[in-house]
Amino acid sequence: KICLPLHNRLNIKVMSLPWIALGVTALVLFVVFLIQIGVFTWPTVSVEDVKPTQVIYKYHTGGMKKVGPAFKALSALIGKNCDHDRNARMVGVYYDDPEKTAEDKTRWAVGVVEDDVDASAKESLAKAGYKTFLLQGCTTVKTEWKFYPQLGPLSILLMVYRCYPALDKYIKTKELHRGNAMEFYHGYKKSSIGIGTKFRTVL
Repeated sequence: KICLPLHNRLNIKVMSLPWIALGVTALVLFVVFLIQIGVFTWPTVSVEDVKPTQVIYKYHTGGMKKVGPAFKALSALIGKNCDHDRNARMVGVYYDDPEKTAEDKTRWAVGVVEDDVDASAKESLAKAGYKTFLLQGCTTVKTEWKFYPQLGPLSILLMVYRCYPALDKYIKTKELHRGNAMEFYHGYKKSSIGIGTKFRTVL
């Protein structure tokens, strides 16, 4: 058995204190960060009638891995042509269940609410192949989750992980018909509070 002199043991303890303090501080900051982006919060769930909404959209087919780049391209077009203080609502519509439909046959669309963009943005969207479409009114199950700061793909992944299970659990519990899925994203600035609203049509 090896015993260190008392003064050596005290020196070791004193030297380790800054590292312990640094570790505790990092842990506290990490927990605060997780709280801030909503990891410990859950989305609200409700039944809501969605009013008819005119959107400017582009239709796509293919796997869900293409959805993120499609939204990014749309956001870039909006950002170049809109007042950044406006809260443009981007929209995603998903016609097929990716777990039951072949990847190359999965249908979906991304767009923006027409009233939220100005004439120059509409012109640029039209040149990029976007078309105007009336999103019919319907009864839906709605989930909403707020997050800040916006962390790009990480925020979207957290939102999907939280919102869709809540939607499907509610629909299953209430024995409702499971229809198409819709997403509304409010705010495309990294400095703004993001609001992810997901709907699934029901009868």
